[in-house]
Amino acid sequence: MATPQELYDETKTRLDLNMAKAQMLEREIQEKVAEKNQLMQPIIEDQGALKQLEKLCDVVQPVESK
Repeated sequence: MATPQELYDETKTRLDLNMAKAQMLEREIQEKVAEKNQLMQPIIEDQGALKQLEKLCDVVQPVESK
């Protein structure tokens, strides 16, 4: 049977490891969110460019009837 001190030490170690892992995951999440945010402006620009190019293509090549 484990002593109260051994149980305390085991629980404290588990808590410390879980807290460290949670902090590491939080940092990774923040990095991924920042990475996603950096992609938003190029995505918006590409969407706008595609819209304009679609209009240009419609003028140059009329849509074929189906």
